[in-house]
Amino acid sequence: MTIHWMSLAIGSMSGAIVAVLGYWQIGTRLRKGLERRALTKEYGSLAGHYLNYRIRDDGTYEPTGGTVELTWEPQDGRLEATGFHATEHPEWHSYIKMSLEYTGTGTGHYNNVNSIHGGIQQVIYSKQTHSFNVMGVSHNRKEFAHCWKPKA
Repeated sequence: MTIHWMSLAIGSMSGAIVAVLGYWQIGTRLRKGLERRALTKEYGSLAGHYLNYRIRDDGTYEPTGGTVELTWEPQDGRLEATGFHATEHPEWHSYIKMSLEYTGTGTGHYNNVNSIHGGIQQVIYSKQTHSFNVMGVSHNRKEFAHCWKPKA
């Protein structure tokens, strides 16, 4: 039996290339799955209904009369937020990507319901108060600050 060194070398190289591609594809999917699972463990329990308060320049909280409904989306690893007027009609909608690196923080982009306009939201969740501090900028560069407190 004769060994064909060229065939052996080509086979080894092909096997190595397939192994690297397989590891890259499977490793990426595995890492994303583990990240989604960790995000769900950390933030999945935050889903619920919250009362919306405007934070005034002097630091006082002014009730807006509106509510915010948060839903956890485990397949995407993010919070879906919908803001409602006091009349319970939707006002805005947002997807908030929470962070594992900086626990309790997240960033989202919101859109107003009857408009293409929206803005950016940055949220910080406090485990002590079980509330979100939300800072944002609207499409016309107007800054705002809100607090979402759990509905009793």
